[in-house]
Amino acid sequence: MKNKLSPYLAHEGRLADIIAAIQVMGTYPKFASREPQKWEDKLDKPTSAASWAEICNEHPEFFRLRESNGSDRRWASLRWRWALDEDYDPDEGRSLSQDEINRLTDQQRRKLTRAPLESSQIETLIDAAISLHTRAIEYERQKQWWVPVVIPAVTALIGAGLGFVGAWLGK
Repeated sequence: MKNKLSPYLAHEGRLADIIAAIQVMGTYPKFASREPQKWEDKLDKPTSAASWAEICNEHPEFFRLRESNGSDRRWASLRWRWALDEDYDPDEGRSLSQDEINRLTDQQRRKLTRAPLESSQIETLIDAAISLHTRAIEYERQKQWWVPVVIPAVTALIGAGLGFVGAWLGK
């Protein structure tokens, strides 16, 4: 079975795109989840893929891409943020207690989202992305262990063969 190239190495700009998406998706105050093309308004176009949906799909370790119930719309979010409770009021800029949530109208509840991540959480995700990128590079290098062994051996064999032929012709 042929190993597929890591998505971290598919394009030289991939790590930068992942870091940008982590920063923006993790700290955006209004929504934790949006359609991928809407993230493009905040992130610009990715440099390493045709769309943010493609990046989210290729990096499920950080991003979640889901279909909307009963429609063909897809939503992209940062996994860590998606795991949080929907108790953040973007208008007030804070998480609400359960008592405060219970007093909200249905319309007010629909406005709640997941809280933006703390800077330390963003830093942890960025460190993880850098680590995974570094490991992908090392893995690709390890797959080529034979190059420094085989090339000198072949060169030595060719040299020995030419020396033998030269000695034989010189007789």
